[in-house]
Amino acid sequence: MADGTAPRRTAASSASVSPSPRPPDRVSSARRRPTSPTTGWATSLLVWLTLAASLASLSSLFQGAGWWFAGAGVAAVVLGASLGSRALGAGPVLGWLAGLLSGLLVTSALVSGGTAVLGVVPTAATLQRLRDLGDQATTTIVEGTAPVEVQDGLLAVLVAAVLGVAVVSDLVSTVGRLPGLTGAFPAVVLAVPSFVPGTAVRWPWVVLAVLCWIALLAVSTGRRPTRATAAGGVAAVGVAALLTAVVPFGGVAPLTGVGTGTGLATGVNPVVDLGDDLRRGAPVTVLTYRSSDAEGTYLKLVDLVDFSGRTWSPADAEIDPDDGLEAIPDAPGIADGTSRRVVSTEVQIGALRSPYLPVPVPPQTITGLDDGWSFVDQSGVTVRSTNESTQGLDYTVESRPVDPSPEQVVAALSDQGTDMSTYLSVDGVPQTVTDLAAEVTADAANPFDAAVALQDYFRDGDFTYSEDTPVDEGYDGNGLDAVERFLEVKSGYCVHFASAMAVMARTLGIPSRMAVGFLPGTPTGFGDDTARAVSSDDLHTWPELYFEGLGWVPFEPTVGLGTPQSYLQETGVEPTADPTAPDEATPAPTADEPSAAPSAGGPTAGAEESTGASARSGTAGPVPVVGGTLGLAVLAALLVVPSGMRLARRRRRLTASPPDRALGAWRELLDTALDLGVAPSAGATPAVAAAALDGVLRAAARPDEEARRALASLATALEAERFGADPADGRVADDARRVLGALRASSPPGRRVAATLAPRSLVSSSEARSGAGA
Repeated sequence: MADGTAPRRTAASSASVSPSPRPPDRVSSARRRPTSPTTGWATSLLVWLTLAASLASLSSLFQGAGWWFAGAGVAAVVLGASLGSRALGAGPVLGWLAGLLSGLLVTSALVSGGTAVLGVVPTAATLQRLRDLGDQATTTIVEGTAPVEVQDGLLAVLVAAVLGVAVVSDLVSTVGRLPGLTGAFPAVVLAVPSFVPGTAVRWPWVVLAVLCWIALLAVSTGRRPTRATAAGGVAAVGVAALLTAVVPFGGVAPLTGVGTGTGLATGVNPVVDLGDDLRRGAPVTVLTYRSSDAEGTYLKLVDLVDFSGRTWSPADAEIDPDDGLEAIPDAPGIADGTSRRVVSTEVQIGALRSPYLPVPVPPQTITGLDDGWSFVDQSGVTVRSTNESTQGLDYTVESRPVDPSPEQVVAALSDQGTDMSTYLSVDGVPQTVTDLAAEVTADAANPFDAAVALQDYFRDGDFTYSEDTPVDEGYDGNGLDAVERFLEVKSGYCVHFASAMAVMARTLGIPSRMAVGFLPGTPTGFGDDTARAVSSDDLHTWPELYFEGLGWVPFEPTVGLGTPQSYLQETGVEPTADPTAPDEATPAPTADEPSAAPSAGGPTAGAEESTGASARSGTAGPVPVVGGTLGLAVLAALLVVPSGMRLARRRRRLTASPPDRALGAWRELLDTALDLGVAPSAGATPAVAAAALDGVLRAAARPDEEARRALASLATALEAERFGADPADGRVADDARRVLGALRASSPPGRRVAATLAPRSLVSSSEARSGAGA
């Protein structure tokens, strides 16, 4: 003022001026709400209870309870070690690694059998023991009948499976923060008893597992279960009970016969269930073999001789313990002058349980078996045991099938000199069947030509192969009613073709029987490693007709399967004619000499491929299946966990409370832009970052103006929250969701998939970057 006195300061002017607000630390300003310790303990406990209850539901498959304590104990160690590590301050990933390591050590201690260093550190001997235990478990599962005894091999597989499930469950629930997804693993376990014939579902354990999982959802989400949730859980259990009671799950299970183990089993009369076996699907490799016959050979299990009019059955012959395999008699009816070949076959049985031994016919010697196997009656064709099964056998057969010349076939047209009344007995044959047989063979010059004519009638006529038609038409059997109906419909599978031809042959006075066994199978490997794999789809039946001098001759009437023997051609010679003398028997080649001629041990496999058999290479045992299942589970977890972690972070940010509501939404926006490959440059201020993202939205094929306005509103709210101390309201989350949707819509599909499955922001998020991170 003019008088020089200092002006008086008003109260307002004398008040201290607040300094400008300091921008918050861009690295650590976000405030995270730590997980409640109680919630962490409860989540881990409920995950374990769900796994333990679902594991207990398998009690109908295994004997005793020790396997359950071992499995539940391993799961407890994995989840407990992970939980304890997190309680001591370790992060979720370190906690998961601690659980994984602890589980591996405990599992090693349980299964190593003293081969591990200090009892827990695996060695090369431990790995070899695991392979041996795996083979043992495969045999137990394939051959055993539920409930099976849990020996070391099966226990090792169970413990390893539980270890894998527990580790993946901990990964999903703690690292991925998606504990609800852990219910997928118990769901698979709970469904197992429904697919095993002869076992019951343990419903109390199923209900307990479902209730534990519902409680897990409630604890992990922090919400109380509503009536609707409880009703949904009860409904889920009810639906599961209804499905297991009504749906025929056994229809998709592996083939079973006697016993309830997996694989293929045959009873005393395998033809009874042959149709059901062919229709069950899920084929398994039952055996492999190597043969000196390049075309492969049929392998016979049993001959069906007696025909009651309702079904074919094996002859009622007692097995003489003295009829051992060291002195197998030659096949009856084969003349000394008939040419024969020598075929050597090495057989390895896999998933086949049968009292009958699959052999190429007629066998001369069988090596590699014990005294528990004997030949049946004097045919020298079939081999049977009363106290052993074929499972796991490895043996070699030398057989001598006939390979007659045309002259030798003509020589066999003389009158039968053997009493074959057993193979001619058939009563009650419908007149239509008898008349058809006579009509088809009217032009045949002799019984052999008549047999060939019958075969050609089925193979070259109007018949079709079908496993479903007999069921649809109501004649799924091998009795006379089924034969008559089959000849009318002209559609069926091997049982109908073979039974019809055998019955029609008997009406013509030709001795006949049915053989049950396997088609030659599918070649596998190359060069010296060439073998043949025979699957359950190769289960087959064919007729055999008897001619003195040739013995039992196999025919193949089933259309589309195999190729008939090359010598099965009509001769045109009248039976009263004086046949020419047979040629001198041609020298039989040794087993080491390759033969291009088809095997007479059964109709050969040729150009026509089986419509019911598909290529199978190798046996898919249960241990590889368990390993494959665990591998798929781990792969699924690796795909789910990143997206789950990203989803959990997005949900946390968009539901943040003041004073970081706008900051959380902004960081989510920047991370999404990074995942989609459109992130602003590092170090950009919020204004610059907003301008860059606005350019992305503006350049879209269909610009979303509302999203652009939402972006501007979010940037303004962020400025006000961080620099003006003005807390943002809940609308910032809606604005962020609008912008996020527009950014995803403007990105190519490939980027959207990559952003979901492998989000880059998990490695470099906005919380660890400066500038644009606000």
